[in-house]
Amino acid sequence: MTTEHESTIPPQRLRRQGGFIITIELILITSILIIGSLVGLAAIRDALFKHYMTQQSRELVVEDANGRALGEVFDVDEHDAPRILYFDRSQPPTISRALIGIRDDRFSSREPLYYATLNCSGDPCIKSISDEATDSRDIVGDLYGGSVSYLHALQGGPVYAIGPGEPAALPGFLYRGTPQQCPFTGSDVQSRWISQKVISGVPCEAFTLDDTQDVEADTTCLLSTGVLDLCTPPPGFVAQDDILSNYIGPVDALVTSTLGTVNVLPTCSLLGVCVPEVEVGTLYCPAGTILNEDGDLVTALVRSLFDQLRATADLGLIEPVLQTVTNLLPGELTCTASGGFQLAETVPAADDPTSNALENLEAPFQLRASTTTSSEWFRTPANGEGL
Repeated sequence: MTTEHESTIPPQRLRRQGGFIITIELILITSILIIGSLVGLAAIRDALFKHYMTQQSRELVVEDANGRALGEVFDVDEHDAPRILYFDRSQPPTISRALIGIRDDRFSSREPLYYATLNCSGDPCIKSISDEATDSRDIVGDLYGGSVSYLHALQGGPVYAIGPGEPAALPGFLYRGTPQQCPFTGSDVQSRWISQKVISGVPCEAFTLDDTQDVEADTTCLLSTGVLDLCTPPPGFVAQDDILSNYIGPVDALVTSTLGTVNVLPTCSLLGVCVPEVEVGTLYCPAGTILNEDGDLVTALVRSLFDQLRATADLGLIEPVLQTVTNLLPGELTCTASGGFQLAETVPAADDPTSNALENLEAPFQLRASTTTSSEWFRTPANGEGL
């Protein structure tokens, strides 16, 4: 039943009044949600800031004598010296990382630098990627005392090492390996700057590689079959194509003359059982070593080529004759750790390419004291300057 007053209200006005009531309710709900969200965001902000301050108070930051921050501590070495990660951005687009140990008076690294002088002066050289086979012994032969580092091998970048400053002194400069060959061989090494060693004074020590034990080269792929991917080298071995390319001419000439001698035998000329053509493939050395070029490398390569041929082909009556001929060829195929050196260059500073990355940092170095944490939030009004 409707009253007389309600019956006189137009239907459009009734709908507008209903919509006005719903709008008031929506405003109230929205206001509650907004106010609650603001309160929640403020609580989240306070919690995040407190968490950040707590984390910051736990961080260890290394500073130099002038209060300049070197970086946050990444880990510590076996001497409890903090280490920081240095990002080398001087060679884009690849960014390589180096772990630098920080002591009170010097920098340190796992990798040493090698010199052809007794006082660690002159052109520094650095080993290519190190491995257990060649770097796991120190100067007195103690196992696990050498300089083995996996960081540079895993990131596929240059090898980094701490070397002497200029002049040869502490706290040290940062160097990296280059594609250029070292101006001296491993047998010429007279000293090394091994910054990781705990020693009083400069860590330059007399060092030679003359007593390094050679290992046999892998000749599995030395005889070329002409079929790609048929020969697979063992893991951890590196092809020596750059050295083999220097001997291809003499090796081909000796192979041709040897075949000319064997293939004129009656067995070959009458029965047609001749030595087939021989093509040089490649050989491999363990990572960290190179093919030893001492001795008669050409004759050793040719003998190994025919040894591979006799092991894979049926030469009939010619096989003993070929064996006799090739056994007269001297030389051995070995890999030596006396090589594998790269010329090292100084790493430039990001803000001054003319100086070393560590040149402007002064000892003594120290850890920044932790800040005092608090659970209280202090709100500071803006001063109108954006601070």
